[in-house]
Amino acid sequence: AEKANGPAAALSVRDTARATIGAATLLVDYGRPLARGRTILGNVVPFGEVWRTGANAATQFTTSSAITIGGLEVAPGTYTLWTLPTAGGAQLIVNKQSKQWGTEYHAEQDLGKAAVTTEKLSAPVEKFTMSVVPLSATTGNLVIEWDTFRWTAPIVIR
Repeated sequence: AEKANGPAAALSVRDTARATIGAATLLVDYGRPLARGRTILGNVVPFGEVWRTGANAATQFTTSSAITIGGLEVAPGTYTLWTLPTAGGAQLIVNKQSKQWGTEYHAEQDLGKAAVTTEKLSAPVEKFTMSVVPLSATTGNLVIEWDTFRWTAPIVIR
C-alpha cells in the first residue's frame, strides 16, 4: 500500500516501463522524483550508499523469461532494483525481495550486482526516468536517467 505523506506523494508519481524483447516481456514499476534544482548525485543520491532507484516504494522489475542484465543471470520472476552510486559510476543491484517500501533494502536478499555504463548528459533530465529499450530479437538495454547522468545495463535474453 502506498503511503501518502503530504507533498512527496504528489511530487513523485508512479510510472511503468514495458518492453518485449524476443519472447521476453519486461516491466519496471518505479517512482519518479523530480530534480527540482537540487544536486542529485553525491547529494540527493549519496555516493557509497544503496539507493532505492526512484522514490517511495522500491522499484519492481519483472521478467517473463530468463535474461542476463549487466552480465547477471536473472530467472523469470519479480525482483526489486537498487543502485550503488559511486563518484566513478554505479552498480545495479537485483534483489529477490519485492513489494517493499524503498527504505526496506535487505542485502541478504540480493541476487547479485550488475555492471552499468555511465554517461554524462548534455541536457539535464528533470523527472527520474527508467526505460527498457529493445535493440534486437535477443538484446536490449535498461536505461536509468536523471539530472545529468545516464546508467545503462545491457539485457540479453537467455
